[in-house]
Amino acid sequence: MIELHTLANGLRVVMEPRDTASSLSMQCLVPAGSAHDAPDTDGVSPLFLEMAFRGANSMNTKELSDALDRAGMQRSAHVGTRYLRYAATTTADRLSEAVPLLLGTAFTPTLPPSEFERARRLCEQSLASLPDDPHEETGLLLRKMHIDRPYHRSGMGTLSGLQQSAIEDVHRRREMCCVPDGAIVSVCGGIDPVACLNAVQRQADTLQGTPPTPAPQELGPRGQHLLVRPTAQVHLAMAWDAAHLGGPEEDLDRLACAALGGTTSGRLFTEVRQRRSLCYAVSARYAANSLQGSCILRAGTTPENAAELLEVCQAEICRMSEDLSVAEVQRARRTMIDAFVLQGESTQAIASRLASSVANRGDCPTMAERIAALEKINPEAVIEHARSWNAITPTIVAVGPSGCLPFPECDPVC
Repeated sequence: MIELHTLANGLRVVMEPRDTASSLSMQCLVPAGSAHDAPDTDGVSPLFLEMAFRGANSMNTKELSDALDRAGMQRSAHVGTRYLRYAATTTADRLSEAVPLLLGTAFTPTLPPSEFERARRLCEQSLASLPDDPHEETGLLLRKMHIDRPYHRSGMGTLSGLQQSAIEDVHRRREMCCVPDGAIVSVCGGIDPVACLNAVQRQADTLQGTPPTPAPQELGPRGQHLLVRPTAQVHLAMAWDAAHLGGPEEDLDRLACAALGGTTSGRLFTEVRQRRSLCYAVSARYAANSLQGSCILRAGTTPENAAELLEVCQAEICRMSEDLSVAEVQRARRTMIDAFVLQGESTQAIASRLASSVANRGDCPTMAERIAALEKINPEAVIEHARSWNAITPTIVAVGPSGCLPFPECDPVC
């Protein structure tokens, strides 16, 4: 059974005990993501995250690293637009050690000034590696062009933003945003919920504060854009507006996207790859949060096939609006339900789902409830919803050699 608690200081704690699990997975979402970065210091968020593991709970970098290893914590962290996400997995008997280590790192890192330049160099190196990963760069370019400001940022910062950011900016981010009201802690595994909640309360009781909320500023530029790179392949991506998470049409978009390109039986894979051999990879998926949703198509091909690939993908989207069948919707639904079930085998996946659901929906339906909601959807409602795709004007971006597509050339992502 899932338990959701809100502490007196606003921190939300969501837990799902699993009697058969010997592992323990935790996630901590702190409302300090890249949407808080200013245009001239777009880089504070990655700098903060790089600094966060360099000291906490009165421990320096080496002592903190040693303590995390002694607790057997496999950890990771990620810069999102709204949140910094910290994740850790260990054995269930390490709960009392793991909670203060993860929450201390997330909420009260020491951020020693002596580590700042080292952190900056690593962030700059990460940014410099982006052109070596055109698939990643294409996704970030699509975000930059399609997503509303200020939620479009890559989470890697920009070179000028990293260079203009100072240790004082990082400390201000901690003071303003590393606060309990708006933050989320999720825990899944072989836990006693009472002991777990008490451990979180002991660590978080002294925390206070509410973060500022970044105000939406304007729409992304959208349109069609080519980022010229001397690649052997053209990486193509497009996005069009969809329901936000929790919206009444969320699952209609999920199912329609799955039918379009979420599986090997989807239309894109069948028509674009198998029948026409236009690309080595093509897919479509629904991506959203509580603020904005998108349907996203990704494909990769050779420069000589790029124009035809784009034409065929657009034709398949249009055809979806005309003749999507009940059988296709039912196949897509079965695939999605099977994916939910498989994710239920991993405490890491469950902890991530719990945190994301609370962040975007304000509650956390069980897996059984989500499956039941999908099963209740009438395929005809999905077919009717897909008819609206005939009128979309997608944002389209590509990364590849000059002239591969007749798009205006644009500046690099970062």
